[in-house]
Amino acid sequence: MTLQEILKAQGLSEEQIQTITGEMGKNKVFIAREENLDIRYKELQSKFDGKDKENKEATALIEQLKKDNATNEAMQTKITEYQANMTSLQTELEQTKVDTALKVALLEAKAVDVDYLTYKIKSGNDKIILDDNGKIKGLEATLEDVKKQYPTQFKTESPGKKVDENTLPDGDHGDNNTNPKTLAEALQQNYESKQE
Repeated sequence: MTLQEILKAQGLSEEQIQTITGEMGKNKVFIAREENLDIRYKELQSKFDGKDKENKEATALIEQLKKDNATNEAMQTKITEYQANMTSLQTELEQTKVDTALKVALLEAKAVDVDYLTYKIKSGNDKIILDDNGKIKGLEATLEDVKKQYPTQFKTESPGKKVDENTLPDGDHGDNNTNPKTLAEALQQNYESKQE
């Protein structure tokens, strides 16, 4: 059950619900499906900061080893291989950051199939770039374009009209049912209609 549904069950009007959820957003009070998300985020952030510090220290050590062992060919080859590996891992880390930011933004926009929309956005002509805060640059425009291109991929909370389906009960519907049951009956009905 969503927050809006809970508030509605408590007897609040749509206007009151929108006011409450709007104020929550302004005051940076967010609701997530996961429990203790703020604690888990802080833990992951501290782990990331530690790995980033280790990466900087390793890079400084490599530079120092290069200077100290400028004549050692085997060491230089290993260092070059390690640097290439580090560059590859750094690129992979940046791509993971972009993917994560994009998926979080799509979830917040109430996307139905996040992986499909992520693929569609990434396969576009524009390169996705993160700003200093880890947010995607031009995110609002990108989301608006995607919502226009794929409107069925987003949940809408608009109170649309519900249509009651009035279907006939199963069973014998009389002799009015002229739909053929086999190919032979269909061909015979087609032949008979042409004869008339």
